Amino acid sequence: MPEVELYVGATLQLQGTHQIEEKSHLCIILKAPFDVNRQVLYVPIITFRNKSDTTCTLEVGDHPFIKHKSCVHYDKAQQRAESQLLSRCNHKLQEPLSKEVLKRVLDGVLDSPNTPPWAKIILRTQRTRYPSPE
Repeated sequence: MPEVELYVGATLQLQGTHQIEEKSHLCIILKAPFDVNRQVLYVPIITFRNKSDTTCTLEVGDHPFIKHKSCVHYDKAQQRAESQLLSRCNHKLQEPLSKEVLKRVLDGVLDSPNTPPWAKIILRTQRTRYPSPE
């Protein structure tokens, strides 16, 4: 199988995300696997509903996978081993996020009241060690 490199802003289509076995969701990599355990932090994108987190909404045109108003599901942030995540997407990446959309998503991690505290700590640590190019 060809080597796949995960990086901040990469997107994957994961089957059976978060106990929804019949659906697949676009997920965004928020932390690349720099650590020795090759851990990746990611968040799913879900269809926008009345009670959805409005911190970062996405519209058609923000990414080819998005077909209707959607949002970042910050409260479902996950950290997994890179190999485990890649096996769930058949080692295939989707189109990456644009820099503008990625900035909105990353800013939302810290702004959303729904992001788990541990995920905020991981992202703050990564931004300190590996600042994003402007």
